Amino acid sequence: MEAANASRSCSSAPGTGDEFDRIWMPFTYYQDTLDCPPVVIERGSGIYLFDKNGRGYIDAIGSWWVSIFGHCHPVINASIKDQLEKIEHVLMAGFISEPALRLSQKLGSILPEKASRIFYSDDGSTAVEVALKIALQYHHLRGQKRTLFVALDGGYHGDTLGAMSVGSIPQYHTIFHDSFKKQIFADSPYCYRCPAGCNPDTCNAECMNSLERILQERNSEIAGCIFEPMVQGAAGMRIYPQKVLTRIFDLCREYNILTIADEVAMGLGRTGKMFACDHAGRVPDIMCLAKGLTGGYLPLSATVVKDFIFNEFNGDFRSGKIFNHGHSFTGNPLAAAAACASIDLITNYNIPASLQNTIERFASKLKEFLNYEIVGDVRSLGMVGAFELVKNKATKEKLPPDSRFAYKLSLKAREFGLLIRPLGDVIYFMPPFTITNDQMDNMLFLTHKALKETINAELSHLQ
Repeated sequence: MEAANASRSCSSAPGTGDEFDRIWMPFTYYQDTLDCPPVVIERGSGIYLFDKNGRGYIDAIGSWWVSIFGHCHPVINASIKDQLEKIEHVLMAGFISEPALRLSQKLGSILPEKASRIFYSDDGSTAVEVALKIALQYHHLRGQKRTLFVALDGGYHGDTLGAMSVGSIPQYHTIFHDSFKKQIFADSPYCYRCPAGCNPDTCNAECMNSLERILQERNSEIAGCIFEPMVQGAAGMRIYPQKVLTRIFDLCREYNILTIADEVAMGLGRTGKMFACDHAGRVPDIMCLAKGLTGGYLPLSATVVKDFIFNEFNGDFRSGKIFNHGHSFTGNPLAAAAACASIDLITNYNIPASLQNTIERFASKLKEFLNYEIVGDVRSLGMVGAFELVKNKATKEKLPPDSRFAYKLSLKAREFGLLIRPLGDVIYFMPPFTITNDQMDNMLFLTHKALKETINAELSHLQ
């Protein structure tokens, strides 16, 4: 409950912004930085962050979805400290660090059986870049000219140019699609606002009819189909049924299209399965992992492929079969040591099986937000939860863009010691797997409190 005592009122004490003059914050309007200066965090412990004044904040979103075991976990701390006394970095070409070698074995022990080859890079975006390049070169080595990718509307796969080309969230991607390559997009599996006008409980994944049409017409041009399995994260935690994921795999198999599963956010237990694709009982041809891979400590990602793909690159210098891609910090020993410890915790905590009671409680408690007229939809899967704010519950009419209601709600929550960060009009939660029942109840209690106060303050603007 220590976070509930935190108090910080931006409206009564706007900052000058002087100390942030040299900082360019991601996904942040600069004026917001001036009006409500960022909280300077000094330390963390479990689900809590503490600022330089000792005020506590519940980190309800895992600091952008990475802290799956909370902050400063002693096991991961010890692993990094031990490695720091040995070697901080060594190139991964002709040499390899012991932690990077060990990680390939530990990661292999939890990966699906058919996913066997691991290529390390730095973060989720680079894992996707690697996946796209592998898919393109795979077809090139087979003498096929396949240069396009099919993705889903509302998808987000990172902020580098290749990853943005397969993303489709207007505020992130439009300007770059106009200047650089844009791929082909099928409809989003957005159940609350279904593009096919179906009910998710009775549908037959008709939202993927658009994908089928694309594959029918252009399959010979397509190098791969990339998707976020079960949850489209940055689009607003759009959770969709297993039958949709199954149909994506079935269509790709029918038309001989490589499947690329972006498990960066939802892999490693987040959805209640070890990997989100497990909900459909399928193994993608290429899988991207990052975020919680190191427990949220250091940047590290993995692009995992099946043997039939790797085998196309298996040759000597005469063959020209080489994947000419890499990063200076590929397989960094400190990050790999953190990842080894993170996978040990996944195993020792019996993730995700041990989370089932917490997941059920989480889903049940989230449904209480449907009691508010401003909440149109509540959705959850595993340790992901969200509710979507609307102006009119009956018609699903969206809030006026200039209301910034969700943003104001997040500021009110911050006053109460709760870190949430909206995705448009969606408030979401991705707490650490180690959250207790009391901590979860407090997290949601503070959200209710902030929501009620924001509704009262903004009522006239919403009518």
